[in-house]
Amino acid sequence: MNRQIEMVVLWTLVIMGFLAHTMADVMPAFWGEQIVTMPTPAHSRELIAMMLGVCYTLPVLAIFLALWGKHKAWRVIHVLLTFIFTALCLLHMLEWIDEFNPVQLTVMPLMGLIGLILFVKSIKYAREKRNTEVGETENDADENEDTDENEAREDANEEQTNDNEAQATHGETKESEAEENTNTK
Repeated sequence: MNRQIEMVVLWTLVIMGFLAHTMADVMPAFWGEQIVTMPTPAHSRELIAMMLGVCYTLPVLAIFLALWGKHKAWRVIHVLLTFIFTALCLLHMLEWIDEFNPVQLTVMPLMGLIGLILFVKSIKYAREKRNTEVGETENDADENEDTDENEAREDANEEQTNDNEAQATHGETKESEAEENTNTK
């Protein structure tokens, strides 16, 4: 799997982690209990806008950059987005010092781990050099080399099969000639 697909899968896990985080915060409301965060009417729009930006827009932009951002500048921006996500995730886990929430215990450590993995993979992706003649990255070139090697093996196997068939046919021809010679004598 190439690095771009790995990063898209990880960003998709991030979006699903945000959904699980939100569900864990809101679930107590179904039993009539108070939910974790109750925004005041004055700040509800700002909170919703910020969470929409962090939970959806940031991962979607990062996915677009991972898939179609081929230039070095786009890759650096992708690294910055992964850094922002990872930093926010780890800082959010620091809230446990003041008020521990056991509901988030399953979600937040995994999101932090995904963020760190994503950050490392995006740094590696940003450091890759592009082959300007062909327009492919080192990762793509490695995959193409593997494909070329497999095709070469298949060609060699096909040639070997053809040689074996030719030898078998040639051997049958010699045997039939030998039989004809013994019959004519």
